Amino acid sequence: MSGWIGVEVSPKFNKDKVVEKLLSLFADEWIAGYYYMVTAYTIKGPHAETISEIFLKESREELEKHAKMIADRLQDFDVDPPRDFKSLYDLSGCKYPELPNDPYDIDGFIIAAIKAELCAIKGYKELYDMTHGPDPVTEELAEDLLRDETRHRTELVNLLSREGLERLRKELTG
Repeated sequence: MSGWIGVEVSPKFNKDKVVEKLLSLFADEWIAGYYYMVTAYTIKGPHAETISEIFLKESREELEKHAKMIADRLQDFDVDPPRDFKSLYDLSGCKYPELPNDPYDIDGFIIAAIKAELCAIKGYKELYDMTHGPDPVTEELAEDLLRDETRHRTELVNLLSREGLERLRKELTG
C-alpha cells in the first residue's frame, strides 16, 4: 500500500502515531544535543577537558546524525520538523534531567546524560515496537538509533567514577 510518494507501508500502519513519535524523538535529540554542549562548556576539574570533548562529540552526533535521520524520515511523510525552537521542549518525551549546579560534579553531569540516554532508548524501543512489520523503513531507523543510544549509554557509564556508579545505581533503583 502506498499512501505517500515513496513511502510503502502496510494497512496496519498508523501514520499519525508514528509522526507524533518521530516529532517527539526529534525534539529529544535537539534537547540532548543542547545539554551535552552545555555540559561540555560547563564542567571543570580533573579530566574535564577529555570529558568535554566526549560531550561535544555526543552533541554533534545527536544533532547532525540522529536529528537529521529523523527529519529525513519526517520529510518522507511530508511533515516538517518544528519551526519554533520553543516547541521542542513541549514535544520532547524525555525533557532532560536537571544538571548539577556545581561544575566540578562531573559524575552528576554524566548521570544526567545517562538518564537522557535511557529515555532515548525507551523512546526508540517504542518506535520500533510501533513500526515493526507495518513500516520497515521507520523500523530500521529505530533499530539504528536504538543501537547508537545504547552505545552512548554504555560509553557514559564507563566514564563514571566508582562513587558515580554507586550514585547512579541508587538514583535508578530509588
